Amino acid sequence: MYKLQGKPQIGVSACLTGQAVRFDGGYMLNKFVKNDCEEFFDIHTMCPEVEIGLGIPRPVIQLRDFNGDIRLVFSKNPEKDLTDTMRDYAENKLDHLPPLDGFIFKKDSPSCGVFKVPVKDNKSGMRKRNGTGLFAQAFKQRHPHVPTEDEGRLNDQGIRQNFLERVYAHYRWRKIAETESPLKEFREFHKNYKLILMAKDDRAYRQLGRIAASMNKHNFEEISEQYFELFMQTMSKIPSHGHHVNVMMHILGYLKKHLDKKDKVELLQWFESYREGRVSRITPLILLQHHFNRHENSYIAEQYYFSPFPEKLMYP
Repeated sequence: MYKLQGKPQIGVSACLTGQAVRFDGGYMLNKFVKNDCEEFFDIHTMCPEVEIGLGIPRPVIQLRDFNGDIRLVFSKNPEKDLTDTMRDYAENKLDHLPPLDGFIFKKDSPSCGVFKVPVKDNKSGMRKRNGTGLFAQAFKQRHPHVPTEDEGRLNDQGIRQNFLERVYAHYRWRKIAETESPLKEFREFHKNYKLILMAKDDRAYRQLGRIAASMNKHNFEEISEQYFELFMQTMSKIPSHGHHVNVMMHILGYLKKHLDKKDKVELLQWFESYREGRVSRITPLILLQHHFNRHENSYIAEQYYFSPFPEKLMYP
């Protein structure tokens, strides 16, 4: 069920949108950002390196390890240190950003990379891919529950779908506070995410259910923070095919009074084909949706499991 007014807000490294801000004066236009994100999100672009005053083009900068102290320096002139400048910029920038629901960063960037950014050892000259860009690091520290990804990892369909699930979940959560009845909206939010949570981590699903059940108008503000932290941790997990099949079997239970033996056997066969990796998950989901179109169920109809975000983003 994809029902949402307005658009999620995401940050994007400026070079990925076609802006010529890279060190060599070029850009790294990302097709996913250009073709899909611009349609479905409000995008806020930034290039930390340009915004701290470095030119276009500019000398290459890198992360360098000085006896365990990771600094941002010029590659060919490492005594020129930009670390404090970048950190001061990041704190000021983050103070003025609108609420974001996700951020797509440029991979390998010493300012923007999220995962495995190269770090050069100052003594040996050896490089290890164990760093995080300084601006990305500051963003993640300030906003630990906002989904972040390197653009390169989004080429993986599972990672991309997981990122989008989290972005839309974060946006839906953020909008709860703007409603007249936040507690009522929270209960709808939790109910509609039940099947997704069940697929990701059954233990966390049960724990979140207990937290949700304990919420009332007096403790909502305090306990909702506890709920959301665990919720976003759970949403970051990518379920196995087997976990998805368990959820689809659970969903099938809502049809047991309506399907004949032939229909049930057909569904079970498609579940098994998906479990074995011979078809994508969309195949059994479409068949389930077909049966629910004929035999409506209000609980299933409201579940985000079938469409947590726009279909065009799910299967590009």
